[in-house]
Amino acid sequence: MKTVIMSAEDTIEMVSEALQKRYPATVFAVRLEDSMEQEEDICGLDVIWVDGPSRDRIEDLLDRFQGVNWDPTTGALKSRSHFAVTPEGDLCRVLFNVDYIFCDGPMLAASL
Repeated sequence: MKTVIMSAEDTIEMVSEALQKRYPATVFAVRLEDSMEQEEDICGLDVIWVDGPSRDRIEDLLDRFQGVNWDPTTGALKSRSHFAVTPEGDLCRVLFNVDYIFCDGPMLAASL
């Protein structure tokens, strides 16, 4: 099975596209975390918005772009892989070079 590694920059584009497609009336800022720009081991994204969908909805939408799972009971981080079908119909493994996505928006939906 082929493995595709998505760069952080490509992942930012994919996250932005997913947000715009699902919530076209909401303005989102998507960027690499400032403190992570020099760090090679951990890569995080910040997603910020003022009104619109709840944080839970955005976290659910963007979960598929995160490269690690965190177990809050043990504190362990485990690598995640995702799967996709190529245009040729082959299954491939997708690894995102973004460990986590921090969502900073409304706790409750303003209009949804």
